[in-house]
Amino acid sequence: MNPGKLQLSNGYEMDYQQIAQFLSAIEKDGRPKIPVADLGDATGLAYRQAENLGSIVRALSLAQPITYQLTDLARTINANDRFFDDVGTLWFLHFVIGSEPRFIVWNELTNGLVPRCRPFSRDDFRAAFGNLADSHSDKSVRHHVLKEVNVTLDAYTRQNFSRLAYLWADGDIFTPGYREAVPPLVLAACIARYRDRHRPGNTAISISDLLSAPNSPGVVCQISEDRMRAGLEALRAQPGFSLESRADLDQVRLTNGTKDYQWMERYYASR
Repeated sequence: MNPGKLQLSNGYEMDYQQIAQFLSAIEKDGRPKIPVADLGDATGLAYRQAENLGSIVRALSLAQPITYQLTDLARTINANDRFFDDVGTLWFLHFVIGSEPRFIVWNELTNGLVPRCRPFSRDDFRAAFGNLADSHSDKSVRHHVLKEVNVTLDAYTRQNFSRLAYLWADGDIFTPGYREAVPPLVLAACIARYRDRHRPGNTAISISDLLSAPNSPGVVCQISEDRMRAGLEALRAQPGFSLESRADLDQVRLTNGTKDYQWMERYYASR
């Protein structure tokens, strides 16, 4: 089994201005496969920095592996929120990276530390990876984890993700925040991604699972049951979306195969 990635960033911060420039360089290039060195030249970044920024961009599902072609999600964001200012964009990208178990450090924050709803320190975050000796080298656990923990915490306290109020920092103590509300159409995009990544083939997902299953929107975005139900009610009129109660099971049904980026297109059109 793939043990997952301890490190996406090699210590480089999640700078959304650089990400926007990186995506713009891809858009302008036009070749079917773009060397990362050329993207570094186009954005004024050293090769190592461009390589690691490319790793972050791929983790956010904004570029294809190997070719660096823009994904449908990246094209949608470029057309509507090129500089990542919209809270809906940020919530969805938070869900994209936080709901992937292979991104070990980010996934531990969103599925482990934050759902406990109590303050934690940087050392507490690092200590969560003490059981990785069987799948990763001691060097990786000691050195790579520290870098990635620092980048992850920086993303939510200094970079654009700070606008979500997901974490508050007081010195070296981090507390889950009150959180901005997830817009209903962005919630639908998260549900569609959750279905495609974790429940392939399912058209119906129980509201209980949406609230509490690992990597679900409720867990990763820390959505309360009241807010979840309010968001789902607001989606009732959307094509391809329905709420059902069968045999005492409340569930959401997605019926027309609308992809996550298409839900984001609806979100941008509704603003």
